Amino acid sequence: MKNNLKIILDNIVFSLQKAGGISTYWFELYSRVIRDYDEVYFVERENDNIVAKQHVIGKEKILSTEVSNLLVDRFVNVSLRKVNEKFIFHSSYNRITSNKKAKQVLTVHDFVHEKYYSGVRRFLHSYQKGKAINKADAIITISENTKKDLLTFFPNINSNKIYVIYNGVSKDFYPLKKEALKNDFLFIGSREKYKNFDFAVKAIAQTDRFKLNIVGCVLRKEEVEILNRLIPGRWELFNNIENAKLNELYNQAYALIYPSSYEGFGIPLLEAMKTGCPFIALNSSSIPEVAGKAGVLIDKLEIAVFNEAVLNIDKKREEIIKMGFEQVKNFSWEKCYQETIQVYKDLYRS
Repeated sequence: MKNNLKIILDNIVFSLQKAGGISTYWFELYSRVIRDYDEVYFVERENDNIVAKQHVIGKEKILSTEVSNLLVDRFVNVSLRKVNEKFIFHSSYNRITSNKKAKQVLTVHDFVHEKYYSGVRRFLHSYQKGKAINKADAIITISENTKKDLLTFFPNINSNKIYVIYNGVSKDFYPLKKEALKNDFLFIGSREKYKNFDFAVKAIAQTDRFKLNIVGCVLRKEEVEILNRLIPGRWELFNNIENAKLNELYNQAYALIYPSSYEGFGIPLLEAMKTGCPFIALNSSSIPEVAGKAGVLIDKLEIAVFNEAVLNIDKKREEIIKMGFEQVKNFSWEKCYQETIQVYKDLYRS
């Protein structure tokens, strides 16, 4: 007999992205909910998400949605009209249910759109997020920095219903004894402007020592042109790779380069620390919370500062790796899950 708590989880994020940090967060959460609870159901649609394929949900657990068009679906409230008893509703991406029996939980990952975008994209995202924030009975933020941003953009929100619950890191990442170290820098994730991919390329270009391995979506034409102009023959793209391959890349890399100006959390830093890969990251937003005393944090995106960070790794590599192993012990998906379930339980009893 598993725990007695009715939970409905909204898997909309798997239809909005093929992979990414939010998909990883959601998979790690719902796979544990299924493990511990019988009465757990899902709002889901067909998708090609790489992360979701790791655990196929039985059809008997999936509740259908009324609208078939994703462009509409992502912005409308989930009705769940047939559910007539109290339940926890937690959406993977800024949706709420119109069912009044629901106790609504929302995870806010970041405020990228509010800080770095404008026009229709920002308006639609911020409208949807704002509606969910104002309706939520409990709000989870994945860092103290995101909580601070939440209270900046929504100063009237009751801070007592905000819970800071850190992300974890997959067991798929660990040191490989047989992997030989290469002079490769690793760049992971989105290449939106605030991620400062251009700085990473320029940092590699000013020295013949390193190669750049890029993990992420297909390169745009202009990105390929810049790479071939600045570091010809010294870059490689890895698209849609499994964690086993990514683990190899971390193990082989000289370091992870993470020059992002803004992160809600920064899962790649945990992955790097867990594999024994040093990192160079910009000292901003949530990065200091995740990094602690591990890795090398830089205060400016300047080539001279980057070169100093490289010298630091050259001199103190083993010490940096050791500090990373210690820091990453503070984070786990099981801890994230247990703290989230406690939010569910407290809310359910209220």
